[in-house]
Amino acid sequence: MDNPKKEHSYTYWVKHDPNHPKIDCQPKKVEDPSQVQQPQTIGSQWNVSGTWEEKKVPMSDIKKSLENIIGMKIGQTKISAVESVEGEAHLYLSRGKKRMGYHLKITYALEDDGQIKYTDFTDDGDRDYVLEDVNDETVKHQIEELHDQTKQFVEVFKN
Repeated sequence: MDNPKKEHSYTYWVKHDPNHPKIDCQPKKVEDPSQVQQPQTIGSQWNVSGTWEEKKVPMSDIKKSLENIIGMKIGQTKISAVESVEGEAHLYLSRGKKRMGYHLKITYALEDDGQIKYTDFTDDGDRDYVLEDVNDETVKHQIEELHDQTKQFVEVFKN
C-alpha cells in the first residue's frame, strides 16, 4: 500500500496529462528590435494597465498657464497680472483616464488697482473669491467667465 503523496500545485493537471501540449516558457533573445511591441500607455511605462498614478504639478507651471488670462476684459477693466498662486495640484491617472485635482489660492491684479482673490479654487467646483478695491459693479456679473477661463488653464495639464 505504497501510495506516493500527490504534489499539489496550481498546474497539477498539466504535469500528468499526456494530451496536453508542451509549452516552451524559456526566454528567447530578440535579434531584431523592430519585433518588440511596445505597449501604448497613457501614463508611465511601468503602469501599462493604467490603474493608478499620481504626479504633482508645480505651482510655477500653473502660474505660467494662468498668465494666458492676462489682458482678459472683465467688466470695464482688464486683468493685468497673476500676482500669486498657492496651494497644490496633482495629475491623476485612474482607470485609464487623466484627472486633475487641485486646491488653489489665486490672486489676479486688475488694471484699475483692484484685485480678485480666489481664497478657494478647487476641482470640485468651489469658487470662493473676494473683490478688493473693485469699483466696477459689472465685474461681479462677469466673474463666471473668469471662473471658466481659470479652470481651463489650470486643467490644461490633463491633455
